[in-house]
Amino acid sequence: MNNTIRGTQTVARALGLLRLISLAHPQGIRMAELASLAQLDRATAYRLVSSLIQFGLVERDETRNYRLGVEAMQLGLASMRSAPIVDRIKPVMKRLARRTEDTIFLVVRNGDYGHCLHCEEGSYPVKALVLRVGGMRVLGIGSAGSTLLAAQTNDEIEALYKRHLDEFHPRIPSSDALKRLVTDTRRRGYADTADLVTEGVSGVGMRFELPTGTQAAVSVAAIRSRMPPERKAWIADLIAEELQQDELAPSFHTS
Repeated sequence: MNNTIRGTQTVARALGLLRLISLAHPQGIRMAELASLAQLDRATAYRLVSSLIQFGLVERDETRNYRLGVEAMQLGLASMRSAPIVDRIKPVMKRLARRTEDTIFLVVRNGDYGHCLHCEEGSYPVKALVLRVGGMRVLGIGSAGSTLLAAQTNDEIEALYKRHLDEFHPRIPSSDALKRLVTDTRRRGYADTADLVTEGVSGVGMRFELPTGTQAAVSVAAIRSRMPPERKAWIADLIAEELQQDELAPSFHTS
């Protein structure tokens, strides 16, 4: 076998492993199962996955499960910035920015993280730019991340918290605190946060599901003085109204 064919085969095998890992994300997959599914011996699979880890495309967690790495998720995000979802939701976001005068964010779930795809600034002079376009934050941090996290099961939430302790601390110091946040979000039907990302900033977030099954959220952020409870409830009603007008039904509850 010449070097060109061998190199092509190596690339194909590595991409095949990356695809299998993506299908198991975010729970992860053990090396033995991965090698079996790829029909490779364990040593070969380990060598190829080690190369993927080196480039940040794969990571191994504390339970020795393999999951997508940050670089893989960034590649996915780069492709989504021009995805149809952005064009579809822009009119909704523009109307919300006009009606609330505050900053509106579009965030989609990508594994354990929420990725910001778009932002619309309202006319209010003090801006709450708590998340940059292209940025990502672990689910549960911020109003968009909280409403997206509330769609997961309690066991999945517990496992996610353990995987990302460093990212949650000190904002959410315990899994019990995260569970309270999720419980409140499920009860209301939307996320209501304050000082979770930036001191003095509050947010309201509501998730919805695209026909493709992608979980997304629209959130509104403003300085805390503009966000008394009654205004947050009004904003939540506005988001639901705008999403329904665009035939994107909000997802309120989870089991």
